[in-house]
Amino acid sequence: MRHFWTLGICALGSLFWQCTDEAQQVQPATQGQRGEACQARNDCQQGLACILGVCSKNDFELTSSAKHCDRVDCQVDSDCCGNRPKEAPAKCDNRASICQTPSLPGCITTSCTSSESCGAGSCPTGTCNNSGSSCTSNTDCADPCVEGVCAVSQLSCSTDLDCYQGTCSIRYCSCSNPDYNPSDPICSDPDCTNLCNLKCSDERCVQDNSCKSDADCPLAALSICSGGSCVECVENDDCEADEGEECRNNVCKKPCVANEQCPLFHSCRDGDCVETGCQSDRECVLAANMGGQDQGSSNQDARLSKCLPSNEDPLIKTCKVPCENDGACASEFQICDAGYCRFIGCDTDDECRGYLGIANETETEARPFISRAVCRP
Repeated sequence: MRHFWTLGICALGSLFWQCTDEAQQVQPATQGQRGEACQARNDCQQGLACILGVCSKNDFELTSSAKHCDRVDCQVDSDCCGNRPKEAPAKCDNRASICQTPSLPGCITTSCTSSESCGAGSCPTGTCNNSGSSCTSNTDCADPCVEGVCAVSQLSCSTDLDCYQGTCSIRYCSCSNPDYNPSDPICSDPDCTNLCNLKCSDERCVQDNSCKSDADCPLAALSICSGGSCVECVENDDCEADEGEECRNNVCKKPCVANEQCPLFHSCRDGDCVETGCQSDRECVLAANMGGQDQGSSNQDARLSKCLPSNEDPLIKTCKVPCENDGACASEFQICDAGYCRFIGCDTDDECRGYLGIANETETEARPFISRAVCRP
């Protein structure tokens, strides 16, 4: 009897485990196509995965290239200007003084006794109050008694004291620019205005802010000409020392004293914030709260983060979240390569044209150059 009970229990157990196993392998009657809603992987057709509640393709037939795309405008300054000249002809040399400078630079309308105190201006003569003649001092307004007659007033006299000794009026610096004439034809001459103000910097055409003197630096924040460029400062005295500012790389700023004054993954070194990258996996996990992931997956747990060498600079580590398939990468321009999301790269210049959107390029007056797409290591 005990033997039959044992067989019965075994039979029931076998039936139970078989039913449980079959229940776990139940497939949906109709599996979702791409773009349809899902809750689990097996809700989707073969080749699709359930990503963020939608059946999506999770692996693409793409390989990653070690090359990247660059936009190239120029190699030398002349590439940025087309037929437009960078320098004005000689006839325009005095144009700024004629058209834009009503007052002489460095001159202030104050009282003066000689032109030396008026900078670029002059100290004109005054007027004697007894004769109306020009003068430079009271001595020029004297009225001496000559043979019983005052030389200026023609009154009778016995001494100079009987004559009216005049005074010279107060003289003021004259700061008006004698060349200033905004109606001069040179002020509207296109040869002086239709100039190219672009230069080639790192293969890109950018605004040319070069200078020869401080006068070429009109912006208050960049008013000093140093090394051919308009900068904020060249020494600490150019900055607000009372506020603790120092001149660092031609910029006035307070030096840092702690890492907390710098962005994430930067450290304070000798008063400057420098990029040092992540130092540990734990730092990456905790920094995910502030968006500290450099290249990660769109739907992965931040606790999977690893501090690994970046693709751009192997000497600086960055936080990466591992991926299992291409669909897990946040960007449509990334694939899962060797367990981590990375840019698919390029093999040809034409591939970069599409990525950079360089198409239908035309030269214009403001942009007299054509950008090119280049795929390079």
